[in-house]
Formats: sequence, C-alpha cells, structure tokens
Amino acid sequence: MRSIRQARGAEGRLLALLLAYLQREGRRLGRLARFYDRVRALHREPPASLDNPLLAFGLIKRLHSEWPNVVYSEGAGESTQELQGGFEALQTELPGPEDLAGAARALLRLQDVYALSVRGLAKGAFEGARGPLYRPARPVGLSADDCFHVGKVAYDAGEHQRSIAWLEEAVSLFRLSHGSWNEEDGASLEDALDHLAFSYFMVGNVSHALSLSRELLRYGRARRGRRPVVAAHGHVSHTASPTDPGNARVARNVAQYEKLLEERGPAEPRLRPRARGAYEELCRGARVAPAPPPPDLRCAYHTNGSPWLLLQPAKRETLRLRPFVALYHDFVSDAEAEAIKALAGP
Repeated sequence: MRSIRQARGAEGRLLALLLAYLQREGRRLGRLARFYDRVRALHREPPASLDNPLLAFGLIKRLHSEWPNVVYSEGAGESTQELQGGFEALQTELPGPEDLAGAARALLRLQDVYALSVRGLAKGAFEGARGPLYRPARPVGLSADDCFHVGKVAYDAGEHQRSIAWLEEAVSLFRLSHGSWNEEDGASLEDALDHLAFSYFMVGNVSHALSLSRELLRYGRARRGRRPVVAAHGHVSHTASPTDPGNARVARNVAQYEKLLEERGPAEPRLRPRARGAYEELCRGARVAPAPPPPDLRCAYHTNGSPWLLLQPAKRETLRLRPFVALYHDFVSDAEAEAIKALAGP
C-alpha cells in the first residue's frame, strides 16, 4: 500500500463494483419475485380450474423447464444451494420431456380440430369460428416462451405449416419485451426468429424467410453475448450452430435465400389450410347431414367365440358396414367408468 489516499481510492472502486453487483442482483431478485407472484396467483385458483388446458400445459411447462431455469439461474450464489437441493429431491415427481411435449401436442390438436385462434389462445380465450368454445372462470394466457415451445414441438415434428402461427405469436410477444427477459424463460426473440424463418422456408415462402433471417442477424449483432439462444436445426446450411445468432450459419442462409429468390422470382406460394374432415366439423358444432342407414344394420348379442361371454354376451349395435363400426352397450359398469376417468385425470 503506497498511501492512505490510494487505499481510499481502491475502496471507492470496490464500492462502485459492489453497487453494480447489488443493482444486478436486485434486478435478478425482481425477476424472481415476479415469477413467484405469478405462480402464487395461479395456486389461489380452485383445483377445478385445471380443466383449462392452458393452465394444465402451463403447470407441466413450469415444472419441467421454468423451475429449473429459476433454481439453476446464472448469477445464483450459495444462498440457492438449499433451493437446489430441495428441487433435486423432487425430481422423480416432476414431469419429463415427453410429458411437456405431449401437453404441447394436445394444445396443437385442440387448436387444429376446433379451428381456434392462436392469438386468442395466447390471451386465454377459446374462440372458435362459431363463438367461444369454453369460458374459463379466469382467463390465463400464454407467454412468449410458452408459444415458442408449442410451435417448436410442431417444428421438430416437421409440421412447419402448423408451427408458423405459434412461432409468429411468440415473435410478436417477444418483440413487446425485447431488451428484457424472464429468469424462467428458456427461449428468446432470436430463437423464435430462427425457427420461424426456417418454417417459412420449408413451406416455400423464401422472401419472408429472408426477411426474418436478416432481422435475426441484426438482433444477433446488437445483443451478442448477452443472452444464450437455442439453435434451430435443419436450416439450409446443416452446420451445427453455436449459441451466437449472428454466426456464419445464419449469414449463409441469407445468401442461400437471396440466391433462391433470384432464380425463382418474387412469386411465393400461399399457405393452404388443411382439409377438414366430418369429425372435426362435428367437434366444432357444424351440422353434417348423416347418410341414410342401410337396411341390414341391427343389434345383437355377441360372444366373439369366447366361452366367457356365453352367459353374459356383449350388446353390439352395428352402425356402419364399410368400414365396419359397432357400438357396444353396457360394456363397463358406472363404477368402472368412474375408475377409468380417475386414472386418466391430471
């Protein structure tokens, strides 16, 4: 130590470092407090509210991905060791990746069969073509990270036409809060742009894929090193991507898209809606005129050649011959039906 004055100056610099640390930690704790308040508010809902598929999906996603992001967040110190130990002790009771993917696929089926608006679902509304399908007691919407995950499940399955609406909603919601992110989120605006660009490329809309990829490069250069991103696989360039969205892979995709546009011209194919079957029309409440039944449909006792059914044969009603469709009456008792429903519940 050369002098007291120099020591005082050193401590002044330490104070500045400590203040910066406290400000960062305060922001982190603020994000954790918002997460706590959000989840705590959901736990004040009655158990029956889990009939809402959006709440059920949110619960599975929180336990599988958001809680680990909070518990093992960057910047957490020794004070979180007890929290991490408690979380690890509950691992066997928590949903796994297949549970989360299954919940996302259930939302995709629900949205598809009933022709629900993705934007409406993100706001907690189940609005179909014929009005509200379901009115929850308290609407609970989806976050940008939630929408990204549902879209990514369709993306990973190669169902790019279905993934676009969810990824578009994720991009819109991420843009509203760009520059800030939640401790529990696993994705970012860059992730959503990356996946959305490739989905548009896969359905033939190269110009929009190019526009989104250029935007991704701009955000990547501006935010490089500030937030890790999830790389989208299967782009034009199949090189494995590091976490930096402004890397050479995205730049090569931009060059490839530009070349394709020069060769093909500006015309772009339009997304065509998937053909709807009579089953989906009936689910949405549409009236489908039934065909007149053929005269040889009948009811009968059926044993299927089993001696166990000789004394109590099954009651079979033939509904259709080609393809053969039959309805079995009194197949299970009321008590057995209730037991099956209880086992299938959340």
